[in-house]
Amino acid sequence: MSRTLRRASGVFGALHRRLIGPAPDMADFHVAQHDAALVAEARTVWHQRLVSEYRSVQIMTRFLTEVVNAGDPLDVYAGAVDLVQDEVRHTELCLAVCEALGASTALPTPVALVDPEPFVRAPYEERALHTAIAMLAINETLSTAFLEDLQARCDEPVIRRVLDATLADESEHHAFGWAYVEASLARFPPAMRSDWRHLVEAVLRPHRQFVESTLPTLPREARSLDAHPDEARVRLGLFSRARQALVLERALDALLPRLRALDLA
Repeated sequence: MSRTLRRASGVFGALHRRLIGPAPDMADFHVAQHDAALVAEARTVWHQRLVSEYRSVQIMTRFLTEVVNAGDPLDVYAGAVDLVQDEVRHTELCLAVCEALGASTALPTPVALVDPEPFVRAPYEERALHTAIAMLAINETLSTAFLEDLQARCDEPVIRRVLDATLADESEHHAFGWAYVEASLARFPPAMRSDWRHLVEAVLRPHRQFVESTLPTLPREARSLDAHPDEARVRLGLFSRARQALVLERALDALLPRLRALDLA
């Protein structure tokens, strides 16, 4: 039986508001003004985003324990705490959109984050760098590219506010994540660099596969962002598959030089 994400209110709600900020204002959002088929699509997509953000809360909470247990410098911990707080905020934003759309708010199954046994057995220094490379350097960079593309085009005020709030946090994640990766790599011997490059390749593989399975199906004249304005979709924070692949291709091209500069690609 699935469990849903809910609010406790009371003393918990008061502390939540103090730390996370004002509740998302969805009063001006009117689902009936949007195409019914796109609303159905949006319900699925925003629930997926809710689950993804919930998992990010769990992963960033794990990262906090990793940097502390690795004996990292004291002033690293505040950055990890801030990451957890931001992911809680992003989860609430997705929850608010799901509620406004009438979408599912079910938690992932299983609710608990289950890490692979080799990862759990690894030293905390390796675990922390693994998380930083996969989540903060790569996935946050790609996520920001998607958010920026949506934000630049979305004229639905409520969805635009959600995108604005999410994107405002992501820029700080970037600086912290890349700085942590660079500093953390220095404590491992050069012989381990191939292991970290293997991790990078594994994280990038599904993204590359998505691009490589999508773009060849498009006519040559349709392989530009201008060919896929997605006007109706973007008002609900959605991408067409073609535009998503094009944005992802561009983001991967921008990401690779940063990885190469750290000898990670």
